[in-house]
Amino acid sequence: MKPFLKTAALMAACAVTAASMASCGQDTSWTYRTEDGKYELTSGMYIGLSMNAYNEGYAQSGIDSSTPLYDQQINSQDALDWVKNRTDALAKKYLAVESKFDEYGLSFSNDEQTYIDSYISYYWGNMSSTYEAAGCAEKSYTSLMTNSFKESQLFFHIYGEGGEREVSEDDLRADFNDQYAHINVFQIDASDDDGNVLTGKDLELKQSLADDAVEAVKGGEDFESVKTEYTASSDSSDSSDTSSDTSSDTSSDSTDEDTDTSSYILKSNTTYPEDLVKALFSAKAGDCGSYDDGNGTIYVWTRLENDDNGFATYRNTVLQNEKWEEFTQYEQDWVNGMTFVTNDASIKKHSPKNLK
Repeated sequence: MKPFLKTAALMAACAVTAASMASCGQDTSWTYRTEDGKYELTSGMYIGLSMNAYNEGYAQSGIDSSTPLYDQQINSQDALDWVKNRTDALAKKYLAVESKFDEYGLSFSNDEQTYIDSYISYYWGNMSSTYEAAGCAEKSYTSLMTNSFKESQLFFHIYGEGGEREVSEDDLRADFNDQYAHINVFQIDASDDDGNVLTGKDLELKQSLADDAVEAVKGGEDFESVKTEYTASSDSSDSSDTSSDTSSDTSSDSTDEDTDTSSYILKSNTTYPEDLVKALFSAKAGDCGSYDDGNGTIYVWTRLENDDNGFATYRNTVLQNEKWEEFTQYEQDWVNGMTFVTNDASIKKHSPKNLK
């Protein structure tokens, strides 16, 4: 996806003429409001949502990141029209979330608010110049980001424990066990100093190390001990990787043992080879084996029980995976049931066409 760079210059100040004064006299500080006027989207917030929509446009299938977005089409629609429509949808969803958050009587605890403030401060520190250049000031950015946290809290209020659409513990555990595998893995380097994949007797020697490790575990030796022994005896730090698969959805399991290097992997998002993932998810707790990826790495693995600590860690993620799509439709139902007032002059002035 092509990152958002900067906008074209904002519209120049109105000249002091009879014709321009009529235009300048209009209040363009806001773009959308709820019918009762209680909730409002400012022009700065509208610009921020336009930037989000613009970047989403570059993430769409078939878009060439090396070509200006507005010279292309998204789903057979001119990209500019797509961004305008997407911004409109985001604006109305923002107002719906604000309204529903209050309707449900939700609020943030002191700790939650402190976290939100810190989160927003961090990202604003990295992105302020881009947003300010476009016309979205810190106050507008903060409102948009806070709205995202409100959306998240609405989701868990509705689908979490005691919610109107609560998902049962049994269903969540079933999904957790289907989506996640508790594993421990270490790698044996099966390549030479130049990175070439070993063959013949050199490869057989590496495979015998893997076989010995597997047999030791099957014979009753603790996998962590075998892993530590191999790591300690390895001639190069590149020979093994005792960390979890950090590019996938993994996390060290919380236990009282400092030597626990097990992790959870998400079936649909891991960098482990596909065939290894199939083997891990097909295995039963206690199974152990090895896998040669054919590219210079042999994996020695064991499958562990999915435990309560793991479920507690990933419970919310599992719930989101299961119900977020449904929730977005629920949000759309809220939008469809609301009436909005639009400020056409402001929307025209702050059009996404200004984004380049």
